[in-house]
Amino acid sequence: MYIFSFTLLGKFMFAVRDRVRTKMERDILVEVNHPFIVKLHYAFQTEGKLYLILDFLRGGDVFTRLSKEVMFTEEDVKFYLAELALALDHLHSLGIVYRDLKPENILL
Repeated sequence: MYIFSFTLLGKFMFAVRDRVRTKMERDILVEVNHPFIVKLHYAFQTEGKLYLILDFLRGGDVFTRLSKEVMFTEEDVKFYLAELALALDHLHSLGIVYRDLKPENILL
């Protein structure tokens, strides 16, 4: 059994420039294949909404974990930073600069 994550974006909320960025991000997620970068399996849209079907990661995101006052051990931090460094290095090797790095966008 395979579990997916479902993301819904309302297109009416985006300016034209944001729509172009969102399409670029979708295209990158389709093309990039790396164990530390979430995989986009499907994307489809209706008149007002964009749907993304991604890998489900049980750990959630760093922001949510930290907001629940979960302390990471030093070993956990080293592990997650190593994964993050490898993912960013892979993107950079493809000529992709990730400019939205923040706890909400780091999945565990």
